[in-house]
Amino acid sequence: MREKVEAILFVTSEPISASKVARILGERTEDVEAAIEELSREYSSRNSSIEIVKLGKKYLMRVKPEYSDLVSKFTEKEFERGLLRTLAIIAIKQPIKLSELAKIRGNRCYEHVKKLKEMEFISEEKRGRSTILKTTKNFAVYFGLKSSNPDEIKKTLLEIVKKDKKLEEYFGRLEG
Repeated sequence: MREKVEAILFVTSEPISASKVARILGERTEDVEAAIEELSREYSSRNSSIEIVKLGKKYLMRVKPEYSDLVSKFTEKEFERGLLRTLAIIAIKQPIKLSELAKIRGNRCYEHVKKLKEMEFISEEKRGRSTILKTTKNFAVYFGLKSSNPDEIKKTLLEIVKKDKKLEEYFGRLEG
């Protein structure tokens, strides 16, 4: 069964729950979770460029972030460009009001926010009549960030932006 679990994790591009893998295989969720943990330990012990990460209650097999630049030209884009821009704005400006995000990104941002919440990359909190958006721990884990603290994420991302003139121009315009 372990090999079947590994095969499913390998071909699945989005995080998948152990219960869904169990349903696919006709196995018990506990057995699938044990297989995933065993696989995860195996990948870690052999110093592989592949890892299995837990994002909330779901799992994802991926290339470690330090190798992503190396393989990026061989992979499909995981995120549609607009979705990624919306996520970047949330991460850099967090906490951000949904209404402010809509002014920056337009009405399409509502669809992006829904998708990003489903992916568990952002959370929302109601404050009076406003909805406040922030990144989650899953965001930090997925992108290989050292901290899930919003201030640390903003600092890290702003350092990246400053290294890229196009990004700096784009995000610089947002500040004004």
